[in-house]
Amino acid sequence: MASGVGWGRLAASVFGVAAACTPPAAEPPPSSAFAFGVYGDGPYFFWENGRHRRLLADVAASDVDWLVHIGDLLWTPCSDDAFRERRALLDALELPVIYTPGDNEWTDCHEEASGGHDTLERLAALRRVFFDDPHTSLGGHPMPLLSQAATPDYPDFPENARWSRGGFVFATVHIVGSANGTLVFEGRTAAHDAEVLRRMEAAVAWLDATFAAARADSATGVVIIAHGNVALETGGAWGEWGSEPYEPFVTALEKQVAGFPGPILFIHGDSHEQRADQPLRDSAGVVHANFTRLETFGSPDIGWVRVVVDTVGGRFLEFEPRLMRGWF
Repeated sequence: MASGVGWGRLAASVFGVAAACTPPAAEPPPSSAFAFGVYGDGPYFFWENGRHRRLLADVAASDVDWLVHIGDLLWTPCSDDAFRERRALLDALELPVIYTPGDNEWTDCHEEASGGHDTLERLAALRRVFFDDPHTSLGGHPMPLLSQAATPDYPDFPENARWSRGGFVFATVHIVGSANGTLVFEGRTAAHDAEVLRRMEAAVAWLDATFAAARADSATGVVIIAHGNVALETGGAWGEWGSEPYEPFVTALEKQVAGFPGPILFIHGDSHEQRADQPLRDSAGVVHANFTRLETFGSPDIGWVRVVVDTVGGRFLEFEPRLMRGWF
């Protein structure tokens, strides 16, 4: 009996600590605004799973209209079973979930710890599991999406999606970390190099099409979402080797930002540093004042960012970081 009471007290204590480590509920947005959530780059390790469950519960209890996952659903292994498990977690949320792939799901899967897979085979598997219906989002209440797979030139890119809300156009583009899949590994072939070129071509085409759609609809603003930190500060140059795997995308982005009058938000993950800033500059070094970069949390930090959009004022009203504190 005494032992049972002890365990009851311990359980109550653990529950209380967990509740205390979850941020307090946010203030509801104004009637002229809506909110959405952003997270990714985790959980990587089993000891992060408890905080991940609290994150999903926090999102479910919030006022967000949808959740964006910016990639890196996991670390190892990147197996079909692991993919299906992660999808089940996202589908259990009673709201739309929009997902764009990260490097951990496929470009890094050649690593022994990840299973020693061929990366192109893992990309095909990823598309089968997560993008079986490219015209709708994931989540318990999926919403319709316009997929790049519906265009005649890029039917092989179901993961690039677009949707609109409140005068803002949103789009995901499949650009990942690890130098966008350009790093050399044992077994790399010309097919892997061709995939990178094709995917970058599709990303730039989808970026341009998104801004064209925004102009055609007289949209107030644009939100672009990808996994990779595209090295905005250095024009796409990345890594100790001085490679430039992101340069075509960054060049296209800068051109579009310079020609669009409204606010633009670029959301990404990859470098695991939660921040909101304005790193994009023109050729003269002048900051593009209408451009904001938002990066969400990443392992070992497990958290998400609630974004509030003012549809009347035509601006991003708030970026609220919601970090799940503690070790479980």
